[in-house]
Amino acid sequence: MPDQSRILTLTNDLAELSRVADFVSGFCSDTPATPGDLSALQLAMEEVITNVIMHGYGEGGGQSLTLAMVLPVPDRIKATVTDRARPFNPLLNPDVDTSLPLEERPIGGLGIHLVKKLMDSCHYEWWQDQNRFTLERKLGRDVDAVALMRIATSKRPSSAILSVSGRLDGLSGPELERQFRALCDSDIRNIVFDLSSLDYVSSAGLRVFLLAAKTLRAEGGSTGFAGLTLTVREVFEVSGLIGPLDVRESVSSF
Repeated sequence: MPDQSRILTLTNDLAELSRVADFVSGFCSDTPATPGDLSALQLAMEEVITNVIMHGYGEGGGQSLTLAMVLPVPDRIKATVTDRARPFNPLLNPDVDTSLPLEERPIGGLGIHLVKKLMDSCHYEWWQDQNRFTLERKLGRDVDAVALMRIATSKRPSSAILSVSGRLDGLSGPELERQFRALCDSDIRNIVFDLSSLDYVSSAGLRVFLLAAKTLRAEGGSTGFAGLTLTVREVFEVSGLIGPLDVRESVSSF
């Protein structure tokens, strides 16, 4: 397979994340990438680029950044994000302690942790007055639109099922949080998240899940997470959430 490379230029706007997902998908379609590889690469690119937009530039200023992807050898993909924000190496952030109980877990901070766990290598450098973050993933690793939320009435009093499908990322996460808070405002104290149709979740989605779990527990309620797809389960496992969160095979088990 010949060497191939593509470059995508972006502005510092979270709306660009849909272009990032499409770009990664298009690049991977011409490679031996498995569905698990694609999901991992999309997640890593979203986390790194969101970090640049939100904490490097600040959203909406019109600055640009680039994402370059290359297949240097047939079984490995390398991606590089370059920007002109202030120098910042996210790899210097303290490692996330995934063994902490739910009460002690911070709501955020999982983004770079996910990147490091899902990629085979990560490298940062300040190069020609630019931040340059390079990631590589060996292909062949797999797991054996805006998310759509649907609220269903549960048989239990003060309970609800919140179904999430599609992609749960930096764009759709705020809508899920709005739905969750609306349920809390209507005195719902027990929520089961049905994730059987959720294809993708980033740290922005995990943040909402943790927020819901901690909020409801503090109010004497509960949260459950059911029907995780293999891809989503891998993200939960890497983030150390299978234990702290109540994860079950199906909604009927609650």
